[in-house]
Amino acid sequence: MLLVLRRVMMFFMLAALTTASFPGLAQIPAERNFPENTKRGVLNMSQYPDVFINGKSVNTAPGLRIFDDENLFVSPTQITGNYIIINYLEDNFGEVSRIWVLTEAERRKTLPPVQEWKPQIFQNKNF
Repeated sequence: MLLVLRRVMMFFMLAALTTASFPGLAQIPAERNFPENTKRGVLNMSQYPDVFINGKSVNTAPGLRIFDDENLFVSPTQITGNYIIINYLEDNFGEVSRIWVLTEAERRKTLPPVQEWKPQIFQNKNF
């Protein structure tokens, strides 16, 4: 009798844990949206911390965040392969602050052109 009760309790606990994980699956986006001024390039991290994008050495920001093709945060040492197609974002100092490793579907899409920042002229219309 005690063994049957234990099995029933284990079944209900397993069912509760399983159903509790379903809402988390609904939060995975079907498609990633990249911020404005995102650039595309080929990443070579074979000599990290020296990072090469499109064959040029670039500086990385101290808070560099790298996302893999499943949009999970990874450390720079977890990136495998020498030539990986990525989208990247530069901060105000020209340092790379975010890197996204692209999926096959994202590689086929074209990015909008990078828009150069232009100052806006303030016009006081109160006078």
